[in-house]
Amino acid sequence: MPSFAEWCKAMFRRCRMTCVAVFRAARTLISPVVSRIATYFSTRMPAAISRITVALGGHPEAAPDGGRPDAARKSRSKESHRVYVIRRSVALLLVAAATAMVIVLISSVVNGLQAQDPATRIQERSAASSERIRQGAVILKQAAPSPRAEGVLSEGQRSAIMVKAQEVARRSGKTLHGYHYCVSSTGDVGDIKVFESTVFKTLNSSLGWPRAGATFSYAASSGGSACDMTLILAQASAMKSFSDGCSEEYSCRVGNDVIINADRWTSGTPDWLKAGGSVERYRRLVINHEVGHRLGHLDNEASCTVAGGAAPVMQQQSVSLRGCSPNEWPLDSELWIA
Repeated sequence: MPSFAEWCKAMFRRCRMTCVAVFRAARTLISPVVSRIATYFSTRMPAAISRITVALGGHPEAAPDGGRPDAARKSRSKESHRVYVIRRSVALLLVAAATAMVIVLISSVVNGLQAQDPATRIQERSAASSERIRQGAVILKQAAPSPRAEGVLSEGQRSAIMVKAQEVARRSGKTLHGYHYCVSSTGDVGDIKVFESTVFKTLNSSLGWPRAGATFSYAASSGGSACDMTLILAQASAMKSFSDGCSEEYSCRVGNDVIINADRWTSGTPDWLKAGGSVERYRRLVINHEVGHRLGHLDNEASCTVAGGAAPVMQQQSVSLRGCSPNEWPLDSELWIA
């Protein structure tokens, strides 16, 4: 692609060639026109002058100064001068017209150069692009949906999870149970939207209590007969407010209230983490374990049958794994509801 300087030189050469062509064409046109005009005036002017002289009372037939030869020469000289003046005037008029045409042409070329200036085009395109970007940003800003916190389920995700949970419950061959749960909080534990979504995913997992025929729906409104159970995320210092049997160190269940200790929810327990568990898995464990109590199960109903085997979900894994491996899902032997 030629540089801007080379492009300007090419345009200048093109302009110069155009001007030369215009001048040559003008000269070619002017010469015969001037000759014809001069001939016209040289042949018709004497007759016109004679008629004007007669009208003024003169005698055009009489030779000036008595018809002497020098007078005739002077007359011819005046006639030649008159023809010369006429030809020059016509030529000047035509040259002026041609010059005007050239000026107009050059102006057009200059305007074209300005319009074709690459720098100008780049600036204009950049400005237009910036404007489109600004407009697009405004449109996107207006159309953007309300952000959903990370870990919070959408309605579509909930529907898909529930459909799968119901299918697992039907295939289990066990009596179907549909529970409605509510969520609540006690103390300074922050927003509980992520907590509720984790509860929904855990209780309706195809690895969990749906294998015992149970599914769980979020009742949204807390309290009253709509809730078969209420899962409460509670500040550690508030645990004993639910029952003297609850501890500030662990979670507990009191009647239909499943109380999750916020400290354990945030950091798990040392034994669990040391054995290879994670905080995310611990959250599933504590939900399944405490809801298991609501379904009729007791602590430490069983233990792993071999060293290093998966611990039953109802084993108090928060306190001790007893040589078992961390496990957050009910074993086959635990798939029953009282």
